[in-house]
Amino acid sequence: MELDPAAGGASPPAARTSGIDLDLVEYLVVAVPDLTRVPEIADALRALATAEQIAVLDLVAVTTSLEGEATATEPDDVAGLAALGPIAGGTRLLSDDDVAMVGSALPPGASALVVVVEDRWARLLSEAARAAGGRVVGGERIPHRRVADSVAVSTTLLAAEDEQDQGADDEG
Repeated sequence: MELDPAAGGASPPAARTSGIDLDLVEYLVVAVPDLTRVPEIADALRALATAEQIAVLDLVAVTTSLEGEATATEPDDVAGLAALGPIAGGTRLLSDDDVAMVGSALPPGASALVVVVEDRWARLLSEAARAAGGRVVGGERIPHRRVADSVAVSTTLLAAEDEQDQGADDEG
């Protein structure tokens, strides 16, 4: 995680440009078996944008050939995404290097959507941080397997504690 040295300063830099809170922009990669499966994802993006939970700033479909070469396709050229129209961004934030990076993480013949969003649900937190002289300076998705493993361990520990508590209650 890259920390901004200005984050702790007395006067953080302006974090808004064109109505976008720059401290709340992230990208998501949504892997799909193929691009014919994206209409449900488009519906979810539309619902989140309509509810003002997110703003979609950029969106591109990435497919990899059987040789592993990545190709980007704009939303207007993907049947299930074309209907997103005005909520599909319009800001070019993703580069050819970004597409290549996503493609290198996908297996040959796979597809994914790369979505750059502003996390509008976190605006209140971002504004409070700036009012306190700080900023939201980072975040990271925790891998699925790590969360699942941690939840399993926590569940096991809680069950063991409950059994000990029950044993203590039975003795007392």
